[in-house]
Amino acid sequence: MGKVSIRDVASLAGVSIATVSQVLNGKGGRFSEKTKVKVLAARDEIGYVPNASARSLKQGANMLIGVVVPSLQIQFFGNIVQKMQEHLPENTSLSIMTADRGAADQAVETLVNSGVHGIIVVSQLTQPVAIAQSLKRRGVALVVLENHDELSDADAVYASDKIGGRLVAQHLISLGHKHVVLLGNQLYTDNLLYRTASFKETMLAAGAKVSEVTTRNLTKHAGRAAAMAVSITQATAAFALNDELAVGLISGLNAHGIRVPEDISVVGYDDTDYAEFFTPALTTVQQPVELVVKAAIKTVIERIKQPDMTRQVTAFDTTLVIRSSTAPLK
Repeated sequence: MGKVSIRDVASLAGVSIATVSQVLNGKGGRFSEKTKVKVLAARDEIGYVPNASARSLKQGANMLIGVVVPSLQIQFFGNIVQKMQEHLPENTSLSIMTADRGAADQAVETLVNSGVHGIIVVSQLTQPVAIAQSLKRRGVALVVLENHDELSDADAVYASDKIGGRLVAQHLISLGHKHVVLLGNQLYTDNLLYRTASFKETMLAAGAKVSEVTTRNLTKHAGRAAAMAVSITQATAAFALNDELAVGLISGLNAHGIRVPEDISVVGYDDTDYAEFFTPALTTVQQPVELVVKAAIKTVIERIKQPDMTRQVTAFDTTLVIRSSTAPLK
């Protein structure tokens, strides 16, 4: 078969070219689910990728890599994008989209429509298996930092959240804390689930009690707003699922006259650059962002050049950085 066109998709699905265009661009709300399924199935069956000319990888041509992150307002994700730009090879450029849960699937499709050769997904996909299978059939490389367990049709690079959660629990247990509060948001990504599961498992195995407080998101404002709920639990330590929440929580606790770590210990996650300079300096889990980024870029480029290579999975350990926001239980 020669170069596949949108006309071929329309013919196979038995619909108009306009219908195909609207469905593939996320504007097919007025069409029935049956019609949308037919269009997507036809697209995948014949391996249609829009803007095919931009996908040619002639010698010296620019390679375009799409990146989907939940937010650039949260420093951890902004740092990932910054490191990607720093380690990008020559003749390679990035197309970056922000999309949190529920919007990441469409962001991936938008990037494919723009002609990217590969995509690195840092956000949580709603339908990870379907997305991975579709991109594989269409010849678009995919590397995920989320959804990495059992996603056989995508390469994966990640830092172990299971280790991270366990390290936090072991640290708090060693300090004598028997009642801790877990501060997280209402919807967990896969990585956050791994993080919390290992934390709770380790705490409970030691006979400790784990209370939970949920927030609307993982921001400093949400952490500060949760301070009263955290204090009501009467826990002696708190594990916030990222540094943003932890910093906001400490600020809120201070406003209520609750001292950290004298009255309650606080642990964060990510070791963002302000964690060291906050007062008190934040005990947190360090993710090797630079190693993860370099491996993700290397993997997606290798997949673009060698579509049939075996699945690549690269995992890095996390480490606990102990600072002054945690202390032994009095």
